[in-house]
Amino acid sequence: MEANRRLNVLERQLCAAQVVEGPELFEAAALSAICPKQLESLLVHDNAELRSAVYDLLKEDIFKPNHYLSLLEFRELTLQRLKRFVTADFNGRGFDVRDYLDDPRRFMAQLESLSFCDYSLAIKAGVHFTLCGGTICKLGTAKHHDALLPRLNTLDLPGCFGMTELGHGSNVMGIETAAVYDASSQEFVITTPSSEASKFWIGGCGQHGKICSVFAQLTVNGVWQGPHVFVVRIRDDNGVVSPGVRIKDHGPKMGLNGVDNGQIWFDNVRVPRDALLDRYASVDAAGNYSSPIPTVSARFGTMVGGLTTGRILIGQGAITACMIGTTIALRYAADRPQFGSKLIGDYLTHQRRLLPGLAVTYALQLGMKQLKVAAFDSPRPDPKLVHVLSSGLKAAATWSRVEVLQQCRECCGGMGFLAANKIGPMKTDMDVDVTFEGDNTVMMQQVARALLDDPATARLTQPSTRCERIPLANSPAASAGQLHSLLQAHERCLLLQLRDAMAAAAAASGGGKAAAAAAASAAFEENLDLVVQLGWAHVESRCMGYMLDEARSAPAGAAAGVRVLAQLYGATRIEARLARYLQVGLLNGADAAALRLAVNKACRQLGGGGAAAPALKLCEAFGIPEHLLAAPIAKNWRAIGQSL
Repeated sequence: MEANRRLNVLERQLCAAQVVEGPELFEAAALSAICPKQLESLLVHDNAELRSAVYDLLKEDIFKPNHYLSLLEFRELTLQRLKRFVTADFNGRGFDVRDYLDDPRRFMAQLESLSFCDYSLAIKAGVHFTLCGGTICKLGTAKHHDALLPRLNTLDLPGCFGMTELGHGSNVMGIETAAVYDASSQEFVITTPSSEASKFWIGGCGQHGKICSVFAQLTVNGVWQGPHVFVVRIRDDNGVVSPGVRIKDHGPKMGLNGVDNGQIWFDNVRVPRDALLDRYASVDAAGNYSSPIPTVSARFGTMVGGLTTGRILIGQGAITACMIGTTIALRYAADRPQFGSKLIGDYLTHQRRLLPGLAVTYALQLGMKQLKVAAFDSPRPDPKLVHVLSSGLKAAATWSRVEVLQQCRECCGGMGFLAANKIGPMKTDMDVDVTFEGDNTVMMQQVARALLDDPATARLTQPSTRCERIPLANSPAASAGQLHSLLQAHERCLLLQLRDAMAAAAAASGGGKAAAAAAASAAFEENLDLVVQLGWAHVESRCMGYMLDEARSAPAGAAAGVRVLAQLYGATRIEARLARYLQVGLLNGADAAALRLAVNKACRQLGGGGAAAPALKLCEAFGIPEHLLAAPIAKNWRAIGQSL
């Protein structure tokens, strides 16, 4: 049967009709209906007035770009910027780390706004307030909140987050830092047992950090209880490194040099019993361990649950960078002639490189909107949904940022290489986002694993060896429904292929449950390339669905813009993975040719026309204040020599 299926697929490719004209992705009338103001209201997730107040703060001179600083000067500027941020009054209230729990949307809106200014500032704030402060909020109790949070709010106690170790990045359960309870002194003894167990890449510890939320394997009365978190002083109030603590500054990095990363060792450092963040696990004076969570694995899930907020912020920062980059590149393209009077933005190659990124940016922004609804607005959030969305969107957003900013940089030519035009510094500063807060490949594996473990997957009856074609050729228009159906079918084909491969391996193992599980796990690893593709397919299908949902309920001027970009998003996502669609028979050669022509036409409609290009209206909807765009080529490239 497999041979027959392959022959049928090959026949469809070889016999595909010649395509002269592609289907319409959208009508020209939709472009004239786009209203940037309505779109902006849709794209800004929440707290519009608060975000505007933060943007106003960022007009101050201290926040203006300075690319001439040394490493230590840049770190000091980043610290002073953060100090100015924490003293600011935003519509009657300053920043409060307690909002991490009490008002997470307000908490995140303020930190997200910093990404429009400088990524080092955003990350230093995120490490201090989200990773360190948020962990204390989530895992600590009143005694920790009262003693520590007011001093975190003022930066009197700069904080860092000690999870990653030299030998353990993604494998947090395997960390080696040890915490042993000494009942005689009612203290925990924190120890780094090997060089591989040293805390590594710890943002904020190189120069400024005074406390650290340290993940360590807890042992009480000889019984291992798994990773727990302790608040440890690494420097005193005068900045002197604490006894038993050794810190090595990482020094210059590829980018993000306003953040002082470093390495930490603990040599039998004693901390009081109250240093344990004990909302979900505690040790009494006599050394009795107790927890309402019965197993090590379940407790571990709770201990690392706070990473979700960090992943949302990292993903949102990547989307913000895409907004800035595409706006700068498209503005420049709409005003820069080349080879005579023709604008570079009127060349199809230019449109083809920039406009898919614009569509991706919208898709991810609306996907992030739904993630926040799932995480923060539901009275009883679905932890699996939140985990899948936060992991998948973090990976998709940061990987997409790499591609989008590279295209923006190249499409601006040498001007894109100039630091003053912002794209280059964003590229180097943000390159770390694909591996921190969860390595992207691992994140996509977690998405796929959750889908494969879902009981609904076992009930799917469609064979993994057959996919019904969803034709695009010889049609006057490619509907949103068709494109979304193709994305969903692509995801389903991958899911079924992996499910069946794992099931076949388990069945062939010839042993009991343990042998079957081991065989299925080995099959999963043997197909990791498809696993990552499944993660991508799930995110793309979801984002397309979210865009169509928004278009159905939004005001007409916003709906028009979302619908146009949803069509382009779906078409270009399919085109990017076209080999797979052809391989499984979802499309044939004629469909592929029709899709190319359709995308070309859509790009010409969106990107042509200079200052009147519809793409510029879609960029305007991002609502980026001019003082934060901060790129001469986005304003008047002819005057750039006068402005430097």
